[in-house]
Amino acid sequence: MIERKTLTITSVEGIKKVGDRQVPKLSFKARDGDKELSFFSFRQSLFEAIKSGETITADVDIKTREYEGNTYTDRAVVQIYKGGQPVAVKAGFCSSKNPEELDRAAKSMCLAYAKDLAVANLIPVAQILVHAQTFYEWVKGSSTTAIVTSISDPVADAALPAQETAAKEQIPSGHKVQNVTELKALMAKHKIPTGEAYEILSIKSFLELTDLDEAWQKIKQARRIP
Repeated sequence: MIERKTLTITSVEGIKKVGDRQVPKLSFKARDGDKELSFFSFRQSLFEAIKSGETITADVDIKTREYEGNTYTDRAVVQIYKGGQPVAVKAGFCSSKNPEELDRAAKSMCLAYAKDLAVANLIPVAQILVHAQTFYEWVKGSSTTAIVTSISDPVADAALPAQETAAKEQIPSGHKVQNVTELKALMAKHKIPTGEAYEILSIKSFLELTDLDEAWQKIKQARRIP
């Protein structure tokens, strides 16, 4: 889930390269309210804005994961704003390009970033497209931005159907929906297009949902599914 936060950076670690592709990662600590927490970013265009002592406004992608019986929270900074403007857009795009070129570059950048997260084992491969779409919406910085449909990745596309089929077979009647994969499996079972679900729920991405079971109940009610 992406949240916009005001962070006061207390310390910055050196840039490290992680994963098989040796992706640059900048880790730092910052105060979020009355807590000092650990953060990181893979977006090199944001590295210059991450300095000890600075107070920044940032979009943070927060996720929990299990490893060797322990639960960890990952806080990935995906965008930083200065004067209300996104730092990464200014650093990554040339104003001389036409809107179509800028749009293609934004989609490519977001897909590449999502793939880097998957390489670092921070998101499942099957969720690359979902995260790329969410990053694209945040980069564009508009609540009226259309849903990206042209970003494609053959590895993720191949993984999704198998994952959803497996989930569909494992979901018993009356089971509360726990994750996006289960929600998509139920939608596939009842042949509900993603666009229709977005319209019913008034969202642009499933990552906006806080209660997936409640979302499924709304979809069932709208489609009159027993």
